[in-house]
Amino acid sequence: MICIFDYNQNHPQMKILEKNSNESVNSIGKGSVLDGSINAPGDIRIDGVVKGALIAGGRLVLGKSGKIEGDVQCGSAVISGELKANITSKDLLILKETAQLYGDIKTEKISIEPGAMFSGRCEMGPSPGGLKQQAANIFMSNDKTKTTTTDQKKESNKKDNEKKI
Repeated sequence: MICIFDYNQNHPQMKILEKNSNESVNSIGKGSVLDGSINAPGDIRIDGVVKGALIAGGRLVLGKSGKIEGDVQCGSAVISGELKANITSKDLLILKETAQLYGDIKTEKISIEPGAMFSGRCEMGPSPGGLKQQAANIFMSNDKTKTTTTDQKKESNKKDNEKKI
């Protein structure tokens, strides 16, 4: 059982969250190296190295010894290790004091502790597309022979329509 204290000026309250037994928490331990993409429907903790795209439907926790080299999509994230990639967090992204992030951020909310290192661009606010669509775009972009970007498709359709006129 997890207790979360939610303070609202009008209604202070305590929320109790039950852990759903159907959800698994995945983990890549310290010293482990995974070369490939991960698609985890729930939470995931990385204390080792991941070289490839990572999609987590829940929370991503990147420990102090953890390192990710590949684009990341997640519900929320707590980064204490090194991330060399772009990250899209649907809700909250927290960069702890030991975090090193080299890449662009897209998130609804962000918290950066003093000492955290961030080099890249940051885009904040609600995401117009859903997490599933963004996740699909990451895996599709890894396969260059099968995909074109949305902008390329729009431009192609525009040119086709101009030819018809």
